[in-house]
Amino acid sequence: MDKTKPSGEDGITSDILHCAFSLLPKSTTALYSGCLRTGCFPRHWKSAIIIPIIKSGKETSNDIAKYRPISLISTLAKVLEKVLINRIMYHMHSENLLNQNQYGFMPQTSMVDAVMDLKDYAQKSMEQGQYVALISLDVRGAFDSAWWPGILFSLRTLKCPRNLYNLCGSYFSGRSAAIILNSRKEQRTISRGCPQGSASGPGFCNIQFNSLLQLELKKNTKIIAYADDQLLLSTGKTQEEVQITPILS
Repeated sequence: MDKTKPSGEDGITSDILHCAFSLLPKSTTALYSGCLRTGCFPRHWKSAIIIPIIKSGKETSNDIAKYRPISLISTLAKVLEKVLINRIMYHMHSENLLNQNQYGFMPQTSMVDAVMDLKDYAQKSMEQGQYVALISLDVRGAFDSAWWPGILFSLRTLKCPRNLYNLCGSYFSGRSAAIILNSRKEQRTISRGCPQGSASGPGFCNIQFNSLLQLELKKNTKIIAYADDQLLLSTGKTQEEVQITPILS
């Protein structure tokens, strides 16, 4: 855990948790093992403090969207999230369940790999005398609007181990977020989204977008993704063919 990052509402830092584990290794391990075994995410670990951070280049904007809501989450919760999402992603990768056209938040891949895939696809098509059309899609608020039932449905479809699936269901239930301004605290129950700053958010978003990448496309089309940024490519012998050819099979 990054020692420079702030703690959640409970004030327990990674240093404190490390000391607790050094003194009580069996008890600490038993706590997390019990959560995994029973599929229970403790209620007190589901609250977050929201810190609004102004996005770069939007300092003078009056739009509320200029803020990125960073969540301060309990360090105890982050550890359980890491264990949970690491086990889920191990299942996904070992069974080759995630689409290979996703380059964001994936091991051994980067933005460079996504760009090279785009370059190779376009160059090969143009060498064959074809036209290439590209549509760039950016899903607005992908983290903030992640749909929990959709993620759980995807996990069930991908045959996620039952104890991990149950723990995800517990993780998504009864969550709350609060913001503190001028000594006034406003707290709300939330029903969607992955907290920005959470350990599991990137993995859950990849699982959610996986169904989009798995759509059966025409042979002359392809989707390349980097997290929530999607590139849809289509080729054809003429400009008209590229424009009118259906994307889905």
